[in-house]
Amino acid sequence: MKKIVLLLLLSCSVSLYAQQFRYGVSIGFSKNSLVYDPSLYDEDGPVFSGFQYGLLFNQTFLKSELLGITAGFNLNYAESGLTSTNISGSNSDKEWTVRARYIEIPITLQARTPQLGKFVFYAEGGFAYGKCYRAMGDYWETKANGELEGDSDLDYFDRGSANSVEYLKTNYGLQFGFGTEFEISEGATLLIGAFMQRGATSVYSDNNDGSEVKLNQTGIRIAGLF
Repeated sequence: MKKIVLLLLLSCSVSLYAQQFRYGVSIGFSKNSLVYDPSLYDEDGPVFSGFQYGLLFNQTFLKSELLGITAGFNLNYAESGLTSTNISGSNSDKEWTVRARYIEIPITLQARTPQLGKFVFYAEGGFAYGKCYRAMGDYWETKANGELEGDSDLDYFDRGSANSVEYLKTNYGLQFGFGTEFEISEGATLLIGAFMQRGATSVYSDNNDGSEVKLNQTGIRIAGLF
Protein backbone atom coordinates (compact mmCIF):
# COMPACT_ATOMS: atom_id res chain seq x y z
CA MET A 1 0.00 0.00 0.00
CA LYS A 2 2.83 2.39 0.85
CA LYS A 3 4.40 1.75 -2.55
CA ILE A 4 1.15 2.57 -4.33
CA VAL A 5 0.76 5.83 -2.39
CA LEU A 6 4.38 6.75 -3.14
CA LEU A 7 3.86 6.12 -6.86
CA LEU A 8 0.70 8.24 -6.85
CA LEU A 9 2.48 11.11 -5.10
CA LEU A 10 5.39 10.85 -7.54
CA SER A 11 3.03 10.86 -10.53
CA CYS A 12 1.20 13.91 -9.15
CA SER A 13 4.43 15.82 -8.55
CA VAL A 14 5.67 15.08 -12.07
CA SER A 15 2.33 16.08 -13.61
CA LEU A 16 2.43 19.41 -11.78
CA TYR A 17 5.68 20.27 -13.57
CA ALA A 18 4.73 18.77 -16.94
CA GLN A 19 3.80 21.43 -19.47
CA GLN A 20 3.34 20.33 -23.07
CA PHE A 21 3.29 16.93 -24.75
CA ARG A 22 3.92 16.88 -28.49
CA TYR A 23 4.35 14.20 -31.12
CA GLY A 24 5.26 14.10 -34.77
CA VAL A 25 7.39 12.52 -37.48
CA SER A 26 11.08 12.92 -38.23
CA ILE A 27 13.60 12.11 -40.93
CA GLY A 28 17.37 12.15 -40.62
CA PHE A 29 20.42 11.76 -42.82
CA SER A 30 23.71 10.50 -41.42
CA LYS A 31 27.33 9.66 -42.05
CA ASN A 32 28.32 6.29 -40.61
CA SER A 33 31.82 5.27 -39.57
CA LEU A 34 33.36 2.53 -37.43
CA VAL A 35 35.76 2.79 -34.50
CA TYR A 36 38.16 -0.13 -33.96
CA ASP A 37 41.73 -1.17 -33.27
CA PRO A 38 43.72 0.05 -36.33
CA SER A 39 46.12 -2.88 -35.98
CA LEU A 40 43.29 -5.22 -37.04
CA TYR A 41 41.78 -3.28 -39.96
CA ASP A 42 42.76 -0.31 -42.12
CA GLU A 43 43.05 2.85 -40.04
CA ASP A 44 41.20 5.04 -42.56
CA GLY A 45 38.10 2.95 -43.02
CA PRO A 46 35.27 3.79 -45.41
CA VAL A 47 32.50 6.24 -44.48
CA PHE A 48 28.95 5.49 -45.62
CA SER A 49 25.73 7.46 -45.86
CA GLY A 50 22.57 6.42 -44.05
CA PHE A 51 19.11 7.65 -43.25
CA GLN A 52 16.39 7.12 -40.68
CA TYR A 53 12.78 8.05 -40.18
CA GLY A 54 10.10 7.50 -37.58
CA LEU A 55 8.02 8.93 -34.77
CA LEU A 56 9.15 11.61 -32.32
CA PHE A 57 7.67 12.38 -28.89
CA ASN A 58 8.49 15.35 -26.65
CA GLN A 59 7.38 16.26 -23.13
CA THR A 60 8.44 19.61 -21.65
CA PHE A 61 8.62 20.48 -17.95
CA LEU A 62 8.65 23.55 -15.69
CA LYS A 63 6.61 26.68 -16.24
CA SER A 64 9.09 28.14 -18.72
CA GLU A 65 9.60 24.74 -20.45
CA LEU A 66 13.35 24.84 -19.92
CA LEU A 67 13.59 21.05 -19.64
CA GLY A 68 12.24 18.29 -21.82
CA ILE A 69 12.41 14.58 -22.53
CA THR A 70 12.48 13.38 -26.13
CA ALA A 71 11.92 9.81 -27.29
CA GLY A 72 11.80 8.30 -30.75
CA PHE A 73 10.83 5.14 -32.59
CA ASN A 74 12.91 4.97 -35.76
CA LEU A 75 13.77 2.75 -38.68
CA ASN A 76 17.50 3.29 -39.13
CA TYR A 77 19.31 2.28 -42.32
CA ALA A 78 22.97 2.18 -41.24
CA GLU A 79 25.48 1.00 -43.84
CA SER A 80 29.05 0.40 -42.68
CA GLY A 81 32.16 -1.51 -43.67
CA LEU A 82 35.69 -2.68 -42.96
CA THR A 83 38.79 -3.04 -45.10
CA SER A 84 42.01 -4.94 -44.50
CA THR A 85 44.83 -4.15 -46.92
CA ASN A 86 47.96 -6.28 -46.93
CA ILE A 87 50.79 -3.78 -47.42
CA SER A 88 53.44 -6.39 -48.19
CA GLY A 89 51.37 -7.82 -51.03
CA SER A 90 52.08 -11.37 -49.91
CA ASN A 91 48.52 -11.99 -48.69
CA SER A 92 45.06 -10.96 -49.81
CA ASP A 93 43.15 -7.69 -49.34
CA LYS A 94 39.70 -7.98 -47.79
CA GLU A 95 36.62 -5.77 -47.83
CA TRP A 96 33.37 -6.17 -45.85
CA THR A 97 30.24 -4.06 -46.41
CA VAL A 98 27.05 -4.43 -44.35
CA ARG A 99 23.68 -2.79 -45.06
CA ALA A 100 22.11 -2.99 -41.62
CA ARG A 101 18.56 -2.05 -40.71
CA TYR A 102 17.60 -1.21 -37.15
CA ILE A 103 14.53 -0.55 -35.10
CA GLU A 104 15.91 2.14 -32.83
CA ILE A 105 14.67 3.86 -29.67
CA PRO A 106 16.58 7.00 -28.62
CA ILE A 107 15.75 8.78 -25.34
CA THR A 108 17.35 12.13 -24.46
CA LEU A 109 17.09 14.80 -21.78
CA GLN A 110 16.73 18.22 -23.35
CA ALA A 111 17.86 21.64 -22.05
CA ARG A 112 15.89 24.42 -23.75
CA THR A 113 16.07 28.20 -23.96
CA PRO A 114 13.05 30.43 -23.33
CA GLN A 115 11.15 31.18 -26.52
CA LEU A 116 12.91 33.91 -28.48
CA GLY A 117 10.32 35.22 -30.91
CA LYS A 118 9.32 32.11 -32.84
CA PHE A 119 12.49 30.19 -31.96
CA VAL A 120 13.56 27.84 -29.17
CA PHE A 121 17.11 26.49 -29.07
CA TYR A 122 18.02 23.22 -27.38
CA ALA A 123 20.84 20.83 -26.51
CA GLU A 124 20.26 17.22 -25.52
CA GLY A 125 21.98 14.07 -24.36
CA GLY A 126 20.94 10.52 -23.63
CA PHE A 127 21.18 7.00 -25.01
CA ALA A 128 19.87 4.91 -27.88
CA TYR A 129 19.02 1.23 -28.18
CA GLY A 130 18.97 -0.44 -31.57
CA LYS A 131 17.72 -3.88 -32.60
CA CYS A 132 19.08 -4.99 -35.97
CA TYR A 133 16.56 -7.04 -37.92
CA ARG A 134 18.44 -7.27 -41.24
CA ALA A 135 22.15 -7.28 -42.10
CA MET A 136 22.85 -8.08 -45.73
CA GLY A 137 26.11 -7.17 -47.40
CA ASP A 138 29.11 -8.01 -49.54
CA TYR A 139 32.49 -9.63 -48.97
CA TRP A 140 35.35 -9.42 -51.46
CA GLU A 141 38.88 -10.77 -51.24
CA THR A 142 41.63 -9.80 -53.68
CA LYS A 143 44.37 -12.40 -53.56
CA ALA A 144 48.07 -11.72 -54.04
CA ASN A 145 47.86 -12.90 -57.66
CA GLY A 146 45.04 -10.42 -58.40
CA GLU A 147 42.26 -13.00 -58.35
CA LEU A 148 38.99 -11.69 -56.93
CA GLU A 149 36.77 -13.88 -54.80
CA GLY A 150 33.66 -13.18 -52.79
CA ASP A 151 29.95 -12.64 -53.09
CA SER A 152 27.21 -10.06 -52.61
CA ASP A 153 23.93 -10.08 -50.66
CA LEU A 154 25.34 -12.25 -47.89
CA ASP A 155 23.55 -12.71 -44.58
CA TYR A 156 25.92 -11.23 -41.98
CA PHE A 157 23.96 -12.79 -39.12
CA ASP A 158 25.54 -16.05 -40.35
CA ARG A 159 29.13 -16.07 -39.03
CA GLY A 160 30.30 -18.44 -41.75
CA SER A 161 29.17 -16.38 -44.74
CA ALA A 162 31.88 -13.66 -44.82
CA ASN A 163 35.21 -14.98 -43.58
CA SER A 164 34.03 -15.36 -39.96
CA VAL A 165 32.81 -11.76 -39.60
CA GLU A 166 29.35 -11.55 -38.03
CA TYR A 167 27.05 -8.56 -37.54
CA LEU A 168 25.52 -8.41 -34.05
CA LYS A 169 21.81 -7.87 -33.50
CA THR A 170 21.89 -5.27 -30.71
CA ASN A 171 23.56 -1.88 -30.46
CA TYR A 172 23.73 0.58 -27.57
CA GLY A 173 25.03 4.09 -27.91
CA LEU A 174 25.22 7.53 -26.36
CA GLN A 175 23.28 10.19 -28.23
CA PHE A 176 23.84 13.96 -28.24
CA GLY A 177 22.38 16.77 -30.27
CA PHE A 178 21.50 20.42 -30.63
CA GLY A 179 19.21 22.48 -32.80
CA THR A 180 16.28 24.81 -32.96
CA GLU A 181 12.50 24.71 -33.06
CA PHE A 182 10.55 27.17 -35.18
CA GLU A 183 6.88 27.85 -34.52
CA ILE A 184 5.03 27.55 -37.83
CA SER A 185 1.57 28.13 -36.40
CA GLU A 186 -0.21 27.67 -33.11
CA GLY A 187 0.39 24.07 -32.07
CA ALA A 188 2.76 23.26 -34.96
CA THR A 189 6.57 23.38 -34.75
CA LEU A 190 9.37 22.63 -37.21
CA LEU A 191 12.50 21.14 -35.64
CA ILE A 192 15.92 21.23 -37.34
CA GLY A 193 18.92 19.82 -35.52
CA ALA A 194 22.15 17.87 -35.57
CA PHE A 195 22.70 14.57 -33.79
CA MET A 196 25.72 12.49 -32.88
CA GLN A 197 25.49 8.87 -31.78
CA ARG A 198 28.58 7.23 -30.34
CA GLY A 199 28.53 3.45 -30.15
CA ALA A 200 29.04 1.92 -26.70
CA THR A 201 29.04 -1.74 -27.75
CA SER A 202 30.50 -3.67 -30.66
CA VAL A 203 28.37 -4.26 -33.75
CA TYR A 204 30.80 -6.68 -35.43
CA SER A 205 32.20 -9.95 -34.13
CA ASP A 206 35.29 -11.62 -35.60
CA ASN A 207 37.98 -14.12 -34.64
CA ASN A 208 40.24 -11.56 -32.94
CA ASP A 209 40.30 -11.80 -29.14
CA GLY A 210 38.95 -8.66 -27.48
CA SER A 211 38.12 -7.00 -30.81
CA GLU A 212 35.49 -4.25 -30.63
CA VAL A 213 34.02 -2.51 -33.66
CA LYS A 214 31.67 0.34 -32.69
CA LEU A 215 29.30 2.27 -34.93
CA ASN A 216 29.32 6.09 -34.88
CA GLN A 217 26.67 8.17 -36.65
CA THR A 218 26.58 11.92 -37.24
CA GLY A 219 23.81 13.70 -39.10
CA ILE A 220 20.96 16.15 -39.32
CA ARG A 221 17.31 15.67 -38.39
CA ILE A 222 14.15 17.45 -39.52
CA ALA A 223 10.86 16.91 -37.68
CA GLY A 224 7.38 18.26 -37.41
CA LEU A 225 5.80 18.39 -33.93
CA PHE A 226 2.14 18.97 -33.13
